[in-house]
This record gives sequence, structure tokens and C-alpha cells, in this order.
Amino acid sequence: MTTASEIMERYIGALKKIFASSSDKREAHFRSRNVLEDMSGDPAFFTAVLEKHLGTSGSLNIKHYPVVGIDIELNHMFGLVANCWIPLPGKETDVSTKAIHHHGDMLLSTVTAFGPGYEHWTFETPVAVDADRERYSIAVLDRTPHPLHHVAFVDSFIAHLPFYPPAMSITYALWSSRFRSTWKDRVKRIPLLQKNSVRLRKLASRAGMARQLELKVVEYFDFYPTADGFCGIKDRKEFELGPNTDYLPSLFHVIQETSNQQLAPLIKLQLNAQIPLANPEMIADLLHHLEREEIIEGRLSPTHYGIEGANFTKQEIERALTAQARTRV
Repeated sequence: MTTASEIMERYIGALKKIFASSSDKREAHFRSRNVLEDMSGDPAFFTAVLEKHLGTSGSLNIKHYPVVGIDIELNHMFGLVANCWIPLPGKETDVSTKAIHHHGDMLLSTVTAFGPGYEHWTFETPVAVDADRERYSIAVLDRTPHPLHHVAFVDSFIAHLPFYPPAMSITYALWSSRFRSTWKDRVKRIPLLQKNSVRLRKLASRAGMARQLELKVVEYFDFYPTADGFCGIKDRKEFELGPNTDYLPSLFHVIQETSNQQLAPLIKLQLNAQIPLANPEMIADLLHHLEREEIIEGRLSPTHYGIEGANFTKQEIERALTAQARTRV
């Protein structure tokens, strides 16, 4: 019988070979498309990802983010994450999951592995038109669905925007820098440095070391529509983490929706291991629902939607594009 680690190694090993043998990172992402497609069509891979996650101490104590993120692989060449998208309470699909944003020098390939997916817009690199008022010109490149098994690529400094899905959907996000891997990438993968990456970026920026270490120090990553165009957000405002009592139902919802109830014993091991758990009673109750095949709904925390500058409608973007075009005439 093939083990979870063997299933994961089959795909991650293939990605490692591609990245190690490619002349540049964009070529590596292009060559990785078939692997991502195969990965998205293999339910055993996500089962292996969940098995690893649920077998990790502390995985049941996580606070809640709008997306249930599960780390799969991180090395000096690339990172791979499973993003489990929870729909809005009203199942609206014309609302943005976050601000229009880019990822600096990072490259992203994403494939939908479960669920209906979501609508995905990409934009040209935003251009400042009024620095004092933080106004930017933004042009739409594409607006397309990101359905099951579809692979999308987002280039460096290209802004993009996912909208909320109609139902729980899972994507695998393959990340890398656009630059060739060097000793600096190996250094940045050292756990102690990863843990303190935000503080180190600030220190490096003050000391003028950011360029030497190729750390991402970019002023404007995020943008939102206004009545007269688009506004930039200088300091990225991440969503406030919701309580563990919202994370747990969402995690169990993912387990149930992907038909991975057979992993319940791994949760019981954590429950019975005498390790500190934030909400053991809720875990036991959710396990009961899981085993009885009773529906478990995912949750978003109140700090995850309806946030000014982060959640807006397609209509608001259209109005901003129209206003922007009007000012150019």
C-alpha cells in the first residue's frame, strides 16, 4: 500500500526535479503545469496533505484566517500550499476575497483541486498617477473562471484578485521568486530566520541590506477601487485572525467535503495525547458530527469579510475603471 509520504514525494519530487533543471523560474512554472494538473486530479494527494497536517502537533490550535491554509512544502526553490477557500455566509460570488494585490518579485502558479473554484481577475502592474493622494492607474488584463483542474499563472508584479467561491474550493499554490535560487534562498529557509522574517526585513531595510539579501521591500502591494479610480495602501493590512472556534469547524468542513472522514483517528490521537488543546470539547463534538456524517458548515470570522479596502464588489471595480477612463479624456 502506498503511504502518504510516498504519494507526496511523487509530486513534490517531480517539482523539485523541474525547478532544479530549468534555466529560469518562469520556465520551471511552465513545466510544472502538468504536475499540478495531475496533482489536482489525484484525491489521494490531498488526503496525504491532510494526514500530514493532522499528524502535526498544534494543528488543532490554529487561529482562523479567511482561507484554511495547509503548508505542503517549503525549500530553497519553491513553496507549495493548499488553500481551502470558505464561501461567504450568503454564498455571494461577486465580492473580492481581499484587496487587488501583487506579490512583488514572486511567481505564482495555482491549480483548483476541489470544488467549483472562483472567478479570478488579473491586472497590469499598477502605475502611480498621483503619489500624494496614493492614486493608481490599473488596467484589467483578464477576468476568467478558475474551475476544477484549471492552472493559472500570475507573473511578478502583476496584480490579481480572487473572488469568493459559491462553495468550498481548494487550490494548490506553487510559489517561487522569479530569480535563480542561490545560497541566500537556502539561508532564508533556515527555520529561525523564517520565524523572524518580518522583523528581519525591517532591520535589513533600515540597514540598507534588503537588496543584497533580495528581501521583498516594496511600498505598495495592495489597491482598492474608489469613486474616482484606484487607491494604493502603503502598509499592508492583513485580516485579523479569528478565534480557533471558527477555524475548527472550517477544518472539519474541509475534511468532510473531501470525504476524508477516515482520518478521524489522527484527530483522536491529538485529543487523547494530553497535549494542550484550545478547545477539546469542540473537537470532540465535531468528531461526533463527522463520524455520524452530520453536515458541518465552514465559518468565516466577522473580521474576515465586509472589510473596507479589502472586500468590494465587481460593480465597484467597474465604476472605478469607468471613472479612471473618464479622467484620461
